[in-house]
Amino acid sequence: MPDRLHGRAALGVPALLAAALLTGCAEPPEPIDRATAEAVLADNMASADQVEQALERVAKLCVENLGFTVHPVAAEYEEAAGIRDLLGTWVYSAPDPALPPEEVYGIRVDDPAITLMYEGPDGEGVYTEPDPFTALPQADQDAYFEAYYGSPGMAAETVLLPDVGESERAAGGCMREAEDALADGAYPDYLNHAGLAGARGGTDWATDERVAEALNAWSDCMDARGHDYGEPIHLRSALFSRAGDLKAAWQIDGSMSLEEAEAALAEEVLATAEDDAACHAESRLEEVQVAVFWEYLIAYVSGNEEAFYSFHQRAQDMEVRAQEILAAGRL
Repeated sequence: MPDRLHGRAALGVPALLAAALLTGCAEPPEPIDRATAEAVLADNMASADQVEQALERVAKLCVENLGFTVHPVAAEYEEAAGIRDLLGTWVYSAPDPALPPEEVYGIRVDDPAITLMYEGPDGEGVYTEPDPFTALPQADQDAYFEAYYGSPGMAAETVLLPDVGESERAAGGCMREAEDALADGAYPDYLNHAGLAGARGGTDWATDERVAEALNAWSDCMDARGHDYGEPIHLRSALFSRAGDLKAAWQIDGSMSLEEAEAALAEEVLATAEDDAACHAESRLEEVQVAVFWEYLIAYVSGNEEAFYSFHQRAQDMEVRAQEILAAGRL
């Protein structure tokens, strides 16, 4: 896997900070400024994502060595374009109605993530987005997840971390073995480190009264315009469900074509986005969330500077260990 640090110049890491990350000899700036916090946080979150991918690759190798050859469809990993994408709609939620309808909220009728099932001619469940794994008998799928996660239902184990509270890890199976192998038996400590570094954890920014007031103002504004949503994520979830209904009408019922379904969704998206954008402007929701988020985040990481600046190297060491395991062909 590539060295993530060498590709981070575009994120604006100052030269002095880059040297500190590489050598550990320079003192990090104090207090941590916004530009530095953004750059290091983006790198930490990307590094944590790389560890997740490494864990999945090692766990996949493990189950293959146990005789499993058919895997669930893997998630698509794309390089995040920037901090807005990394932090997502919890912080940056204002839509741009000027975008093409499918880009306003990132929702489209033919999204493969919308997987529907209907009853086949013999009474069996048929998926509209079939893949070799879901075509397996349920017993085989359960056996796979038992081997992979230690539980047919993919149940996780809750672990209490010393600094960041509750988290989860695999209950057993190949993923548990991968976690222990990559973290040298200290996976809970890695999770704790990731939380302190901002990569897998959070602050209480969302409970700040300024955010609550802005959310209430946004919700009241949307209500006045005929929408019953408590927060933007509820709006997006409703549109995603609507896309599923339209996909069913297209793929299962055959009551409309894909073009008709897309047009129907586009009409709803644009009508909703106009009101959403207006209510964001009126409530200043995104502005307030962004300001409060960074206020809390900078205070948090400034109190955990060692973990914040050292996380990249720890994640990189785990990626190297994964490469060694994959090269050896076994855990």
